[in-house]
This record gives sequence, structure tokens and C-alpha cells, in this order.
Amino acid sequence: MKKNYFLSVLLTLGLLVPFILQAQISTFDDLQLDSTNAYWNGSDTTGGFQSGSAYFYNSYNVDWGSWSGFAYSNMTDDTTAGWGNQYSAITASGVNGSANYAVSYAGSPSSVKLKGDLAGTVLKGVFVTNSTYAALSMQDGDAYAKKFGGADGTDPDWFLLTIKGYEDGNYTDSVNFYLADFRSDDPQQDYILKSWGWVDLQPLGAVDSLTFELHSSDVGDYGMNTPAYFCMDNLNDITNGIEPHAASSGAFTWSVFPNPVSDIVHVQGVKDAAIRVFDLSGRVIYQANSSANTQNIHLSGSPKGIYLIQVRKGHVLETKKVFKQ
Repeated sequence: MKKNYFLSVLLTLGLLVPFILQAQISTFDDLQLDSTNAYWNGSDTTGGFQSGSAYFYNSYNVDWGSWSGFAYSNMTDDTTAGWGNQYSAITASGVNGSANYAVSYAGSPSSVKLKGDLAGTVLKGVFVTNSTYAALSMQDGDAYAKKFGGADGTDPDWFLLTIKGYEDGNYTDSVNFYLADFRSDDPQQDYILKSWGWVDLQPLGAVDSLTFELHSSDVGDYGMNTPAYFCMDNLNDITNGIEPHAASSGAFTWSVFPNPVSDIVHVQGVKDAAIRVFDLSGRVIYQANSSANTQNIHLSGSPKGIYLIQVRKGHVLETKKVFKQ
């Protein structure tokens, strides 16, 4: 009888542990929407919502019918340009085809508060992509914002997401991620992100809150012209299991080794791909178009730390991290 009791406890714990771990990941699929192609934008004036173990702040202006901060959505419109389609991700779904994801209007910094056991911990990472509104604005231009690259494609435009960490109100660190980047001398390396990209949040250290800011090369008299929107999914998740967006062509598999690395890192499976290496400030320290299956990158002269290796082939853009020791 005693053995059966303890076996029952162990089985119960075995079932609970995955649930507890999943609860710490903000997938947004734990939030209800009334139908498909629907969204929540804070019009109920509750001030935000919780997914997993994080609370996402929202500010809704009843008089103007406008919002800022975070909303959530299952919209699938990746073709309609303009402000009327502000709740869609350019991927037309969440990570790995899931239904729900978060949308942020970050005209001013958007904020997230970590809850429970997640508060004060080191986060793994988060997936981000462009909203359809921002992506098509950068791709084609609109009444307020320019076409990225300009008329001849040579303008060094960029659209940058900065994530800052805080603990007990004190700033810890920040990470940068380019949602679009046209700064290369080689136009083949220019891109507007149209798949889910993973951002490593471990460099922030232990945090209990985050802010998200957007910056662009396209600014005017009243600030940034590029629509200040991005989409997010699976906060505190890792890259395992992510698949390229179904609409992407030329999906491929590539790898990085050794990792950690002290001298030369080998990037394998990258024939006919564009490669960039970033430090955590967002500075490009290496870039090349690979004509071989394996590209060898020398990091011996670089400081110790984390570097991001970004590979673009066709419409697929993926990032992996490497540790320099």
C-alpha cells in the first residue's frame, strides 16, 4: 500500500513538472479569443494580461480608441498593408504555426513584469518578428515612411529592437536585434525579417522586468517614421524545435561547431547563404557570402563572450549563438 502511495505521488509530480515549466513560457495560447482572425487590444481597460509567468502591460485611450504596449492576436493577414492591419504578424501565425502571439505598439517602451518563480531569474530567450504593417511599410514605403534601401536600394536603413532588463528597478543590461538591416555594402545581405527570429536574453542577467524599444534609421520632424510595431512569441523559450515559416522557400539546415570556441568557428551547411556575426551590442564583426558548404570564421582576436551568427538563405533568416572562451 505504501509503495502504491509513493508511486502515485511520483506519477503526479511527473505530470506536474512539465506543466510548471510550460507555465513559465509565455506562449499566448493560454489566452482566449472569440474567433479566428481576432485580437485583444485593451479596450476593456484592464491594463494588460498575463501569459505564462509574465504580465504584459497595455494602455488604452478610450477617447481616441488607441492603444500602446502589448496586445495579443491570432490574425493571419500577411498581405494587407497599412495601419488597418496593425494586429497581424508577417509570419501569419505564432512560432511553429501556433495560433496566438503578442503584438506590441512601442511608440514608447513596452513593458513586461515577470511573476512568481520566474521573477529574478535569467531568461532563456524570446522569438520576435515584424508585424505585417511594419514589414510592408519597410518593403514598399507608404504615405509616412520610406521604402528601405531607397529608390536604388543603397540607403543603409535599419529597424532595431532593444530589450532592456531590470531587477528591483535597477537596469541590468540590454540586447539588440535587427528586425531589418540594409547597412551592408552587399545588397544581397539586406533583409526585412519575415520569419520568427530568436533573441538570447541570458546576457540581461537575473531580471524581474523588461522593456522593449524600437528605433529606425527613418526619422522625421516628429520622430520615427517606420511603424513602431513588432510581434513576440514564446517568452523564456529556447530555439529547439523552431521551423521556418511555411511560406518561406529554400529551407535549410545548418550548424555551428565547436561551441564554445576559442579560435575558429565552423559554420556548416551554408552554401549560397549570407552570413553575419554580431556582438551583443549589435555591431557586425564579420560578414560574407558563402560559396562553400562550410565557412570558417576566425574569432581569436575577439573578446570572450556571446556572439550571434546569423544566416540568410532565400527568405529564411535564422540566428544561432556561439560562446567565445
